[in-house]
Amino acid sequence: MVRIRPFNADHIAPPPSRSLALRLRGPGERAVRDGHPWVFEGSVRSVDGSGPTPTAGDVGVVFDRKGRFLAAGLYDPDDVVRLRILAMGTPTRVGRALFVQRLQEALQRRAPLMSPDGGASGRMVTDGFRVVNGEGDGLPGVIVDRYGDTVVLKLYSAAWLPRLRDLIPAMVEALAPASLVGLVSRRVGAHPLCPDELRMGALLHGADPGSAVPFRENGFTLEAHPLEGHKTGFYLDQRENRQRVEDEARRLAGERGSLRALNVFSYSGGFSLYAARGGLAGVDGVSGGGPTPGGAVEVVSVDTAGPALRQARRHFALNQAELGQALHRTVEGDAFQILDGMTGEEGAFHLIILDPPSFATRKEQRDGALAAYGRLTRAALPLLAPGGTLVQASCSSRVEPEAFYRVIRRSVLESGRRLEGEARWGHALDHPIGLPEGEYLKCLFGTVS
Repeated sequence: MVRIRPFNADHIAPPPSRSLALRLRGPGERAVRDGHPWVFEGSVRSVDGSGPTPTAGDVGVVFDRKGRFLAAGLYDPDDVVRLRILAMGTPTRVGRALFVQRLQEALQRRAPLMSPDGGASGRMVTDGFRVVNGEGDGLPGVIVDRYGDTVVLKLYSAAWLPRLRDLIPAMVEALAPASLVGLVSRRVGAHPLCPDELRMGALLHGADPGSAVPFRENGFTLEAHPLEGHKTGFYLDQRENRQRVEDEARRLAGERGSLRALNVFSYSGGFSLYAARGGLAGVDGVSGGGPTPGGAVEVVSVDTAGPALRQARRHFALNQAELGQALHRTVEGDAFQILDGMTGEEGAFHLIILDPPSFATRKEQRDGALAAYGRLTRAALPLLAPGGTLVQASCSSRVEPEAFYRVIRRSVLESGRRLEGEARWGHALDHPIGLPEGEYLKCLFGTVS
């Protein structure tokens, strides 16, 4: 069991009380007026402040050319994003009260996710969701995810490190977590201001939740792994698309009397769980409510990471009462090689899900990423039965949505097939976008004839 080291925010020096006055060049000032939450290095014309050299976490106040207040935020002299804006238009004190306000507003926006399922139990539909999505919720550089009674904070800007003295108690007040875990991005972890205990993940408040944090999602019992998993321990951003996969699996199984689904880049098996449950429900509907025929539903999960596949098998075991009659098989290895080696199963799958990691983290990788998406589509199509459903996603903000969808359509045509009934999905309710650079998630559903 991985133990989470406790963290004492008192070890961090209190943030300076001074403010920096920023004047911007014309394009930068216009961007702020238009609501962009970042001020880039090249937009800054001058920085004025009394006292020592500016450091990460200083409050920066933007004034226009006539000396009027425009915005205030957290400054970082070493980041290409010099200022992450917390308040626009009206002077606002940056501190605990503002952070509580932002957190409460974020919770209000997510009220539909926290409503009961309508049954007599009054249980929540899900208790795993994103509480704060950075710029989209007015806290740029901050991600907050909830998994049951555990809340995970991840910082993507070193400017927040001196502000943890205010941010941690604000989160405890607004979110009342049993456990609050703190993580930092690789870049923040390398910053001189980052305490050693925070670099590997630390317990900021409450009890140690353990290495596997349970939560509920649409009737499933799932586990997040904040210290060892991706992001904050699970991919919450695909929750709605997972439900759509279940609906599609139910439809396909109802039409065919069986379902075979392939989940490539499966990670811990989220899409696989939903495909299995939908397939079982569809087959059960065909059989008139009788016992589901053994082997009528099979799901194959493919990933390069053995630990992720072990967690996928663990997820199926945790939900055996619902999924016990579905066959689940895991295959470890490179996705492209495995797809190329499955030619003997040509046309064997009714549903294929392709949800790869980001193929482009930098602008210059965009064209290579689009080529990889096309290659992935072409590799999967021989395995998809006529009339089957292709689900393909991208999590790269460097790839524009229309370019992504266009390369899939072209790849289907080049394979001698047709894409019909195309549906596109983006960000869910709990992943609001606060700037163009933050729009990353794209997901296509389509029937391939």
